Amino acid sequence: MSCRKVKGELLRALVLGALLSSIYGVVGAVSPVGEDTISGDYDLKEEHSLFDLGPDRKVAASGDVSVVSKGTDIENKASIFDGSSGDIGNTGTLDLDMNGHSLTIDSGTHIFYISKNNTGLNIHNADTITAEGNYKPLVYSGVGSGNSISLQANKDIVLTQSAHEKSVPYMAVRGNNQMNLSAGHDIVLTNDVSGNLLDFRNGAKFQMDAGHDIVFNKNNSEPYIPNLYVSNANVVINAGNDIIYNRIINATPIGVDNGGKASITAKGNIIFHEERASNPVAINLDHRSDFKIEAQTIQGNMQRMTMVDGRSHFALKANDLQFVAQGLPMEAIAPKYDPMFTSMISSTPGSTVEIDVSNSVKLSTEITGTLLYARVGSIDMNAGSSIYLHNAGHNAEDWFQSNVRTRSGTINLTTDGTISIDNKGSIAALAEYGGEINFNGTTIIPQTGVGAWSDDTSNINFNGETFISDADMGARAKTGSEINFNGKTAMSGAGIGAWAETDQDLWAESTSKISFNDTVDMNQVKTGASAQYNSDIVFNKGLHIDAEDNAFYTESAGRIQALATGEDKIIKGNMQAINGQIDVLFDTANSSFTGATELQEIEKIYSYDDEDEYDDDIIYDDDDVIYDDEDDDWGDWEEPEVPVIDETPVINITLQNGAVWNVTGDSLLTNLANDSFVNLSDVNRTGTSLTAQTLSGTGTMVMDLDWNSNGGAKEKTANSDYLTVTDGATGTQALVSDKAAMHLDAMGVNDRLYFATLANSDAVFTSPITQRNVQKGHLYDYIIGINSETTETTDTTEAVETVADRAASDTTTDWFFGTVGYTESPVVETGRINSHIMYDLATEMDTLNKRMGDVRNMNTDPDGWWARTTYTHQDRDSYSGHSNRFELGKDFVTSRDDGSVVHQGAVFTYLRSSDSFDNGNGKYKRYSGALYHTWLGNSGRYVDVVGRMGKVMGNSHTFLINGTQSDSSFGTWYQQASVETGKTYDLDDGWYFEPQAQLQYTHMNSKSYTSSDGINHDLDSVNSFIGRLGFRLGQKMNEKTSWYVKGDILHEFSGDGGIMLTSANGLERIDYNRDGKDTWYDLGAGLTAELSPSSSLWFEFERKFSGTYSNDWEFNGGISWKF
Repeated sequence: MSCRKVKGELLRALVLGALLSSIYGVVGAVSPVGEDTISGDYDLKEEHSLFDLGPDRKVAASGDVSVVSKGTDIENKASIFDGSSGDIGNTGTLDLDMNGHSLTIDSGTHIFYISKNNTGLNIHNADTITAEGNYKPLVYSGVGSGNSISLQANKDIVLTQSAHEKSVPYMAVRGNNQMNLSAGHDIVLTNDVSGNLLDFRNGAKFQMDAGHDIVFNKNNSEPYIPNLYVSNANVVINAGNDIIYNRIINATPIGVDNGGKASITAKGNIIFHEERASNPVAINLDHRSDFKIEAQTIQGNMQRMTMVDGRSHFALKANDLQFVAQGLPMEAIAPKYDPMFTSMISSTPGSTVEIDVSNSVKLSTEITGTLLYARVGSIDMNAGSSIYLHNAGHNAEDWFQSNVRTRSGTINLTTDGTISIDNKGSIAALAEYGGEINFNGTTIIPQTGVGAWSDDTSNINFNGETFISDADMGARAKTGSEINFNGKTAMSGAGIGAWAETDQDLWAESTSKISFNDTVDMNQVKTGASAQYNSDIVFNKGLHIDAEDNAFYTESAGRIQALATGEDKIIKGNMQAINGQIDVLFDTANSSFTGATELQEIEKIYSYDDEDEYDDDIIYDDDDVIYDDEDDDWGDWEEPEVPVIDETPVINITLQNGAVWNVTGDSLLTNLANDSFVNLSDVNRTGTSLTAQTLSGTGTMVMDLDWNSNGGAKEKTANSDYLTVTDGATGTQALVSDKAAMHLDAMGVNDRLYFATLANSDAVFTSPITQRNVQKGHLYDYIIGINSETTETTDTTEAVETVADRAASDTTTDWFFGTVGYTESPVVETGRINSHIMYDLATEMDTLNKRMGDVRNMNTDPDGWWARTTYTHQDRDSYSGHSNRFELGKDFVTSRDDGSVVHQGAVFTYLRSSDSFDNGNGKYKRYSGALYHTWLGNSGRYVDVVGRMGKVMGNSHTFLINGTQSDSSFGTWYQQASVETGKTYDLDDGWYFEPQAQLQYTHMNSKSYTSSDGINHDLDSVNSFIGRLGFRLGQKMNEKTSWYVKGDILHEFSGDGGIMLTSANGLERIDYNRDGKDTWYDLGAGLTAELSPSSSLWFEFERKFSGTYSNDWEFNGGISWKF
């Protein structure tokens, strides 16, 4: 056999021997694998390794590989991939190329184990990698440095720890070592036992990448042990789709500690899921750790999302963040632990939490635990559209139940949409010990115990619109803290809208303050704002408060201010200052205050009195040495100045530009500056008192005033309001009241209806209200109007120290409605008018034409009877009416030789007249008899002489202001003589012209009479002398008929008269003298016609002008019979 052939046979024998001695080929053969290829099933019986990791080596799989190593009781079990330190110098990397085949391992010993330096394992290009550890951890690289383990599968990697010998991590990499997991599809890591699933420490590095999902399963109930634990190590996890953390109960999915860094990113979602509610946090950071998590949606049903402590940093970035948990009730543990162990997100000393969500954040739990808690740390939450925070807190006194809480830390919530926080009666936002919470967005807080509570020099800022509803208290600032509402604010259904209070410490370094820097709407609240103990609530814009009780309440140096100019302020509810101060400006037409004010002084709490602190009455013996300061050097020490905190109760209200205060009850305030409207009136007309220390301005006061209720009292009564100013008053106030309800008509001439008492006042009240009242039997009515009376008071008590002080005077001005003047009673004017009517009736001027028509054309048969009637419309300056006259005469005609004709006769006249005037009316009569002699010359001349005597009588009624009337009945005689002449000139065509002249003298007798109310009337006698010049222009249409027009000028040359009225008690007298001289004119027309040889008819119309005549006219008609 040739040498070459021998060598070939030897090589074949060696290869065959190797195959026969392999695990795959012969059971019990020597291992580990020494070939460059691997395939098939391997049962190592825990005695052998599949590979010892030593020098660099490349192995390729020619088929699927399945490894089993378990089920023995041997003590020293061999790792599947063994990189133990037995051969320290034997280092290198095993490169196992699976060539697309699967690797499956089921082992009771370590699967991947490295404990020396610079050793690597790189399994790659596997179809799937599946490994299950049944006793020892799957991966351990905790000793040495420079080591690496890398597993890469084209599809899935599934690693499971199903059993263990003790609670240890089932994948642990520590020191300067690293591990990589990479799968084309899913990576599933399951831990069914106690201990960490992944544990990386002391500079280790770990990276896991999955093309699709990464799933962490923790299937036991071991509390607080993280599935992924990173301590001073660096971990990067990336998933092409979702990352899912599953736990049955208790286990913490992620823990980063001691400067560790972890970055977890999913292109899909990251989900934290538990099957049963438990308290352990999902992500726990401590000791300067850094954690980043990013996904489309990060969601979970665990009640605690992250706890960041020890100057660590947490950064979350997602489109949506949703943690919605039923939660495990914590009432038993919450008071015992720091809220960082119970809150959904906590940031404690020096730590930062940054949450950046492009869409929405929803954190909700049905337990009472806090959702966001920052203690000397910060939480910054930014969301594009909304932030929703909900818990089941129900007790506002239990701070562990707050939704958002900071303790010396900072919480910033920012969104372009809405921030919504609700619970079942606890605190929505709580800042304490210098903490700060900023709401940057529209904030909605429904159904909470307290909307915002800032305590111990903390600060809460609402930097957008804020809506708080159905809260026991909207905002509370306490112990030197502040709350700032920097956007529009609306509160509804709250017990107290805003409450500020500071420590009752005279030396407190800071005060509490709530500021509303935009418009405020508090609707259906019990109390709008309450400031106590040297604290402030300030409204810097407009406000609308509708309070059941107090709109503003201050106590013990608490202060409330609403002094913004040009802003609408509508306040319904009372203002109460108990050793506190309230300042409000109402200066727009839409501004109003509907409520009452109250000042109350109680025992002061900010007082400093040596006598109260020390006993000055201690007596020492002469030999006692109380204090020897010879050796003391006090240097420049100065006793600190005692703070002065004003506890004077003060309410200052200013009204301008149409603003209204509707006073709903007795009110007491300090300064009232009314340049607008104060309304004390109410629908029930209930008496209300308003007391101010000072009053100023030019405004209007509306008051319910009632004489029947007031009765002259200088105070409010059941139905009459009252104003009192105790220190000083200036300006002018227009008083408005319902006159009909004041019952001024029931006031006597000396009665006073008081409505105000002002000290040291030069203020003026004005009112157009007047009442004219009647004094029966008097000539004057008295006028009730607004008036005042000022009295001086001088202090002469022993308390006055100097003469100048004794001379100093205070004044008191009482304002009231009382008699301010008198005016003549209507009975006086009626008396004057009656005098005038009597004169007019007695002095009426009659003419021949009025009496008998055109006598020349009348039938001249003797013994003729004639009759006439007259209707007169009277319209004089002082009265108007009408009268009817009926007249019957007997005419005797005599024809003389010279051609003249004489008519003589007698006539009886009856006249009745009805007249009315401003305050009454009357009915009048006149009876008279007359003789006349008329001469008609043949040349056209005529002379008419008349003598008349008669009586005029009247009954008048005067309507008095109070609805009663005064009646008078009277009458007097008169005598009259008249001469009339004229001449007729005949013209062509039957026309004629007739000038006329007439003189009439009348004497009317004097008369005294008494009206029904006892007023005596003395009518003067009258002597009247009236002259008339006139003409007629007419035409004889035929022998029987003629017509004419006429005109006259009349003048009264005398006619003086008058009346004297005397009151029933004889103390009042009015003497009215009438100047009778007057001139007037008339125009008229007439018609005379012979009806038959024995009868004639005539008419005449006349209209008077000028003088005292306004629209006076009369119509005459007559007829004569001859028989």
